Amino acid sequence: MLKILLFCLIIVWPNMVMAQKGDDGYNLEFQIYINTTLTLGEVVKAALARSPDNIVVQSKGLNSQALRGRAGSFFSATPEISIQHQNDSLRSDQGLREWQTSIDMPLWLPGQKSAAKNKARMAINETTAYEKLVILEVTGQVREILWELKLGKATLDQALKNLELSQALNKDINKKIAAGNLARRDAFLSQQDVMTRKMELISATGDYIHVAREYSSVTGLDQRPENIEEVIVSDVDGENAPMVELANAQVDYQEAEYREVKNSWSSAPKFSMGLKRERGKLLGRNIDSVGFGLTLPLGAGVHMTSKRAASALELASAERNLQLVQRQHRLHLHEAVHELEICQVQLPLSQSHYQLASENLRLSQKAFDMGQSDLLDLIKIQEQFFQSSAQNTKIIIECKRAVARHNQIKGILLP
Repeated sequence: MLKILLFCLIIVWPNMVMAQKGDDGYNLEFQIYINTTLTLGEVVKAALARSPDNIVVQSKGLNSQALRGRAGSFFSATPEISIQHQNDSLRSDQGLREWQTSIDMPLWLPGQKSAAKNKARMAINETTAYEKLVILEVTGQVREILWELKLGKATLDQALKNLELSQALNKDINKKIAAGNLARRDAFLSQQDVMTRKMELISATGDYIHVAREYSSVTGLDQRPENIEEVIVSDVDGENAPMVELANAQVDYQEAEYREVKNSWSSAPKFSMGLKRERGKLLGRNIDSVGFGLTLPLGAGVHMTSKRAASALELASAERNLQLVQRQHRLHLHEAVHELEICQVQLPLSQSHYQLASENLRLSQKAFDMGQSDLLDLIKIQEQFFQSSAQNTKIIIECKRAVARHNQIKGILLP
């Protein structure tokens, strides 16, 4: 029963697919339609609005604002108010009453405030660089998925075309068998070929629907631009692409943080100012006084050594990451250029191969019609034509995608 159901699915399902045509090919279970007014930039904006990285961008923005607010504060830390009361009612009970109020104000050390302001500026720069990188990464994601969608659609169209040619051959074989010009066993070869094409169509349809679902998940759209091809941007070297710019900004931020730590003590010196009121039984009146004080930490160098070492380690790690990013980026630039060079060599060869396969199929079909070759030879040559056609279409799309990848590595955004 399972084999019968599978056989029916292979026979019926592709015919149902071919019978339902829409604006963008075939009405499948799910598909992406072409919108002639939709631009690549609008697709990127739609994908960017759904990007999880927006949370990180917002958090970095809040952090930079907080650092800027701290650097602009009059005090280096939070001021403190203390209230103290003392009396002798539980012991000698001589009527002593004492109230004391003071405020402790942490002071900026020389160079510390300017270092904090510089750190805030570097944090803003790092946030901006990170946001640019997020936009570029989302742009790259849109580029890749659009070309995957293009390739999936082309593969689906190729499978449908192959099936139509195979069915046309099968129809011709049946006519020749009915006329007594071919043996009945040739019908089995022709039917097997049709079954093969239908299974390929099922596979191509599943792959296309998978990519279409992914595109809809990333962008929230069920439409795509009509033209996604790009031209090579050669006037930009790409050395300062957003990923390199972010790594540089991270080094600047860590350096600014190290300078702030270097200009800091384990705790800030505090200037204190307070009021004191005393009243005793013998005096019979209040005595009000004002006091001033200065608190300085001792042994600050010992306790700050570990903090400065940790900050220096973070700076060294950021500088190491910058070198790795630069090295990796140069490698990606080389790979992008190399991919374009390979396309320039492969594309004309692929087109020539396809033209030869087309002519070979035409001559083989003519020889078969004249009775000079058998059906098995024709089916083999037809299979070679199908493979050549699919390979040529794939190389054409991959070469156009190579241009998009080249622009992506250079940090070129979509219009």
